[in-house]
Amino acid sequence: MAYSYQPRDPRAKLREVTTRWTTSMRVAGRAPNCAVVFGRDMPPGTEPHARAWLVGDRRPGAEGDRYVILDDGDVWRARPGASPALDAAVAAWLAEPNDDLVTLLARSLSDARLGGAGWLEMAGGVTRVDDRRQEPHSHDGPDRRGS
Repeated sequence: MAYSYQPRDPRAKLREVTTRWTTSMRVAGRAPNCAVVFGRDMPPGTEPHARAWLVGDRRPGAEGDRYVILDDGDVWRARPGASPALDAAVAAWLAEPNDDLVTLLARSLSDARLGGAGWLEMAGGVTRVDDRRQEPHSHDGPDRRGS
């Protein structure tokens, strides 16, 4: 029988995993390495809305995903073939942690603690991602209004 762990609140688990990683990276002496603009339709020259961590998947046999990790725990993943600006259609916000992300973060942190760059990529300019406020968010809990 295969065991498959499903967190009760996947988005909260994603935030827990990534905020623990960002805190550990700061302790290891690393800082966010890219500027982020939310919304692909923003005019060029728009001031960045946030600072984030741009991490490349360097694991042997990995597909080469790139992740933008925000300090609040949200994660934007761009699949291989995406442009350097991370604006291809194969990029999206993660709704829950997956094995690839968790393994990547562990290896990245290990590299940073051993004096490496922590698999942080050099971000050229501003990274544009979809506006996460437009992502659909479901309410999985019980409805307590009027009960």
